[in-house]
Amino acid sequence: MNYSLCIVGVTLFLASIYMHFLKNDNNFTKFINLLNSEQLEKYNLIIHERLRIYMIGVFIGLVLGLVYLQFYGDNICIFLSLVFFTKLFVYHIYPKSTYMLYHLTNSEQVDAWTDIYVHMKTNWVKSIGLGLISYIFIYFGFIKK
Repeated sequence: MNYSLCIVGVTLFLASIYMHFLKNDNNFTKFINLLNSEQLEKYNLIIHERLRIYMIGVFIGLVLGLVYLQFYGDNICIFLSLVFFTKLFVYHIYPKSTYMLYHLTNSEQVDAWTDIYVHMKTNWVKSIGLGLISYIFIYFGFIKK
């Protein structure tokens, strides 16, 4: 078994789970309350577009992972790595129609958006760390015995 692929696959899997629990709704509520109706509509369109791009990445990743499992082997670590790398890759390279920052009209909105950006970026790093630590505990606690 390729342990480096297991580290990557399981870490990204656990990081995805942790990201859902680390979200701070206060930042989002503060930001949304600063938007006018036109900006709020644009924000909702952007959210739906990003969710669609994310789901496309997940779908392509699952297809690639399932093709791997069907034709090339049954290594769950490679499957997880394929799914999560593909999801991240597709999300980052897929063209976005616009960015919320282009639709903000005052410094208070920009500051609130920056708070969200910094919070999400910090959470991504924390979730990767938690995923890696969790993998280490799982490996040494259950697998290596």
